[in-house]
Amino acid sequence: MKKRGLKEPSLPKELFPVKLGKEFLEEAKEQETEVVRRKIEKVYLTKFDGSGMSFWQTVFQNCRFEGCDFHKAFFQDVKFVNCSFCHSSFCDANFKSCIFESCKGRGADFYGSSLYHVQFRDCDMGEAVFDAARFSSVKGQNTDFSKAGFSKCRMSNTVWEQVCFREANFFKTVLKDQDFTKSSIEGIVLSDERGELEGAVVNTFQVLGLAKRLGLVIQDSGENF
Repeated sequence: MKKRGLKEPSLPKELFPVKLGKEFLEEAKEQETEVVRRKIEKVYLTKFDGSGMSFWQTVFQNCRFEGCDFHKAFFQDVKFVNCSFCHSSFCDANFKSCIFESCKGRGADFYGSSLYHVQFRDCDMGEAVFDAARFSSVKGQNTDFSKAGFSKCRMSNTVWEQVCFREANFFKTVLKDQDFTKSSIEGIVLSDERGELEGAVVNTFQVLGLAKRLGLVIQDSGENF
């Protein structure tokens, strides 16, 4: 399948810097105003309620969001750089033309979220939850998704390069055309029928590992036919 190109975030050359990030975000939430063309740095928020907020053409850099709630939030042309949002919730959130770069999102919850033209670069997303999420034009590069949840997802036009999916859960997710040849998929969780793998693209080494899980015994007969 020919991959379509990814849209980079459309960010203006100049963004308005936010000096008091915590207070700024709290006020935006209270007044239900959109966050537009901002650069937000070194903000530390715990259990912040950002549900339903909208962010446009914004960069978050060196920020920490612990146990925060961004349920049904909207992000377009947003870049997260060296941020941490471990155990925060982005359930049913929408991401369009966004980049996560050098971020930590272990245990973060993206259940039911929509990711369109989204990139993960050099991130730690281990044990994150993406169950029932929609991936369209998404790229993962040098990123750890080990033990993450991807059950009942919809995936199209994805690129996975040097991504760790070790023990990730793909239960009832159609993996047709998913190219895992440059990534690790050891111990991924599937249904008993293993139907998720139909049409997936894997390398020879991965085939041998999957064959063992299917109970197949591979022997070289030594004969040429």
